[in-house]
Amino acid sequence: MLKVLVLCMLASAAYAGNLLYSAPAVKVIQAPVVAAEKPEPFDFSYDTKDDDGNTQSRQESGDGSGAVTGSYSYADANGLYRRVSFTADASGFKPSIETNEPGTANANPADVQVSVQEAPAVKVKAAPVQKIIKLVHAPYYHAPWAYGYAHE
Repeated sequence: MLKVLVLCMLASAAYAGNLLYSAPAVKVIQAPVVAAEKPEPFDFSYDTKDDDGNTQSRQESGDGSGAVTGSYSYADANGLYRRVSFTADASGFKPSIETNEPGTANANPADVQVSVQEAPAVKVKAAPVQKIIKLVHAPYYHAPWAYGYAHE
């Protein structure tokens, strides 16, 4: 029995060693180099307003050199807004932000111009009133007492 066990172990080791060293070679294929196309001038824009009175807009234009200038903005029905004007060219993306969002301040972090105006008063809707309903012990099974909420 010991001889069979030793032979099985040797056969397993030989088989495992064969797997480790007989892996097929991996062939690396280089992707073809594609020449970049010359940028063409373009103009693009949209303005949209949803049913709640929130608006979004975007405008971009590009010249034939690859530089793009434009802006995008959002304004909610309460008067909070953010407008980002930008230039993107060979020297990078350069934004300028105008906003009246609470918690923002005039600053220039990471070469970004931030201009903050005072936020408008926000209209707050009252939350719905809830009343507590007490559920009683059901006679058909042993359920514990429980409390739930119902909206009026």
